[in-house]
Amino acid sequence: MYNEPNQPQQPPSGEPPYGQPPYGSQQPNSPYTDQQYQQSGYQQPPYGQQQYDQPPQGQWGQQQYGQQQYWQQPYGQAQLQYVGVGLRFLAVLIDSIIIGVVAGILTFLFRDAPGLSGFLTAIIAIGYFIVMEATQGATLGKMALGLRVVKTNGAPITWTDSIIRNLLRIIDSLFFYLVGAILIWTSPLKQRLGDRVANTVVVRR
Repeated sequence: MYNEPNQPQQPPSGEPPYGQPPYGSQQPNSPYTDQQYQQSGYQQPPYGQQQYDQPPQGQWGQQQYGQQQYWQQPYGQAQLQYVGVGLRFLAVLIDSIIIGVVAGILTFLFRDAPGLSGFLTAIIAIGYFIVMEATQGATLGKMALGLRVVKTNGAPITWTDSIIRNLLRIIDSLFFYLVGAILIWTSPLKQRLGDRVANTVVVRR
């Protein structure tokens, strides 16, 4: 059919207008095709809408590096598993056996001075807990059960913390540690009196 010179030519039927890419081909300003978006599992939201329930997306719909931790729980808190009365009692029992052996040796060596042997046993017992927890974070009994003493933020305890919590052990150990057990049962962090004053907790390694 003859077309007038000034009349624009129309494309054949079924083809896109001139200057526009065919349907399904790659867009000029998009690095990915529709098929690549579907294979990656990424679906674009409607224009002008934001996906509020998803974290920022990077290439191929994956989370951008270093961003997956910022909307989750704070660092360091997930690792702290507070220990209750049962395991702590077993740890104290193991430590008491060790101290009992030392006390027996001192009693034999100072059999003529029972008061002296008792005094030395008390000093050694308190020193044992203070030194072991300040330097190792746990006594031998706690080590055997996989426990350790840390600050409430997860940091290692200091000498001052160890001295405070173990001097107050005298109060916690009243009535066969009944006072300490009651305080642990009523504490969300499972702290006895010495732990509350020193801001320490007993956790699993």
